[in-house]
Formats: sequence, C-alpha cells, structure tokens
Amino acid sequence: MFPRQHAPDEEGPGLERPPAGLLTLLGLVALEAWLRHTIPTMREGKLYAYTDQSLRYKITLPHARIRSYGTEIRTNALGFRGPQVAPKQPGEYRVVVLGDSMTFGPGMADGRLYTAQLEQRVPGARIINLAVEGYNVLHYQAVLEEVGLALQPDLIVVALFPVNDFEMDNYDNHVRIASGAALAGEPWYYSLYVYRAYLQRVEHAARRVMHRLAPAAAASERDVGWERNIGALKNIVELAGKQRIPVLVSLLPHTKGFETQRAMFARVERWCSAEGVRCLDLLAIFRARRVIDGELVLNRIDAHGNAEYHRLVAELLAPHLLGRMRQPQP
Repeated sequence: MFPRQHAPDEEGPGLERPPAGLLTLLGLVALEAWLRHTIPTMREGKLYAYTDQSLRYKITLPHARIRSYGTEIRTNALGFRGPQVAPKQPGEYRVVVLGDSMTFGPGMADGRLYTAQLEQRVPGARIINLAVEGYNVLHYQAVLEEVGLALQPDLIVVALFPVNDFEMDNYDNHVRIASGAALAGEPWYYSLYVYRAYLQRVEHAARRVMHRLAPAAAASERDVGWERNIGALKNIVELAGKQRIPVLVSLLPHTKGFETQRAMFARVERWCSAEGVRCLDLLAIFRARRVIDGELVLNRIDAHGNAEYHRLVAELLAPHLLGRMRQPQP
C-alpha cells in the first residue's frame, strides 16, 4: 500500500505549525524592520527646554539644529523656525502666526512650510512662524505676550488645530516638568514604528469606547479644556484689539478623520461668530475640494501634514492675507 498522504490542513510527522503567537511576533518584527528601513529617524538632537521663567513652560532653544525624519530643522535667535527676524522696515506688512506642530511642520524643510510659501504668494508680506510642537491656545497667548507683540505685527493669525488645541494634557505636563518634576518617559512601545503606524489605532479605538462608557466624565474633561483655551483665545483677541491689530483664526484640519472633526470645528466657528472674530474653516474647504481623507499624511507613522498639505494651506490662506493687506491700516 502507498503511505497515507496528509491533506494540506493536516499535521504530519515533523511538520508541526509554529504557534500563531510566534508567527504574529515574527511578522511584527519584520514589519518594524521594514518601516525603519523606509522611514528616517523621527528626531535626532535636542530642541526643547522647560522653565518656569516663561508662561510657555516649554520653550524651543534658540539656534538649535536637529533632524526630523531626515530633514534638517533650525531655529532662529528667537527660538522659532524660519530665518532671523530683522527689525521691521518702513512699509513692511508683518504677520505673526501662532500655532502648534501642524504649523511647526515636523519633517518639512523651511521652504516647504505653509508660512514660507505664504511669503511667496503674498508679495510684500513678512510671515513669522511662532509655532511650537505640543502647544495649545494657552501657549499661544503666552507666545504673543512674550514674543509676538514686540515684533510689531500688522496681522495675527491664530492657526488653531481644533483636534487637540482645547486639551490640557500637554500644558499641564509642561507646567509639572518646569516646576522640577522629572521628565516622564513615554511607554516603551511608543517608540516602535509598527505601533505608531498600525497598533496605535487600537489604543485610540479603546479610548473612544471608554468615552462612550463614561460620557459624563469625558464631557467634563473636554469642558475644562474648552473653557481655559477659549478664554485664552478671547484674551488674544483682546490683546490684539488694544493695539488695533486684526486677528484671523485659521482652523487647520487633521490629515485623518475629516468627518469626526466637524463637530469641534463647528463649535469654534459658533464662538467666533458670537464674538465677531474672523474665522476661516479650512476643513470645509478641504471637503469641498474632495481632498481624500488620509492622503496628506507625512508618512506611515506620522499624521502631520506633508508637503502637499502645506502647499494647500498656503494656497487657501493667501487670498485672505492679500485682502487684509489691501484694507486701510488703522
């Protein structure tokens, strides 16, 4: 008789399958290696310091030089991105932009930032980028008070990122570190590219489930962040008003989850309408132009805007700056 042949889904002698967990682990290791081969290192070099001598608490070092995803990033004497800021010249129309990492632009060369592209699209304007990663509106107010107003701006652009600009986690952590607490390290798995690219979605989904299970607590947390940060936005408008400087609130969309962002954008717009503040909703324009959700990400592990995101933001903001420049100055 012929020996019995094993069917493909049967186990024969010496052909035992590896455990499913081992196969999954090997797959993740291989995927991690591939991601690290195709995506440069997230951050090389020191960029920030913490101090209780500033209401920003976390400040960017002046004359710093780092690499972000293989791209060199430098700061000027003020500790912000972009060229050195010279004294204001007669006839110069100066715009300061307050913002967070979406305006700071990790992985983007200076010339590709939307603030730099605005200078090319708006002749005669000097755009000064005062954005810092991890900032919220409370930080923006401190930047304006400590740096921005002294630059004699003709226009203040508050580049709001509604997805997280009304949260307090980063701000409270900066205060804690500046007061002398140890810099808390992130969980070890945060440094894994495979986590940032894929597994992070599982964590975010779990948080959404927890918010649904405890809606009252979630609403309370959001309200605290909203009240403090919307208060800071009102302070920015009032500070500018005292010096007769117009303010434009530009709402920057996240590169992912366009539909889920609409509620917070609408909330900010309602506030702007009630306060008489000029507000530009770029999410609505992205959607009207049928920008594909997720196509403007920097890379597989980082959802900040890529070069096309910055180009598009500059294109959409330019007409509003041109219109403001043509209006009689107070």
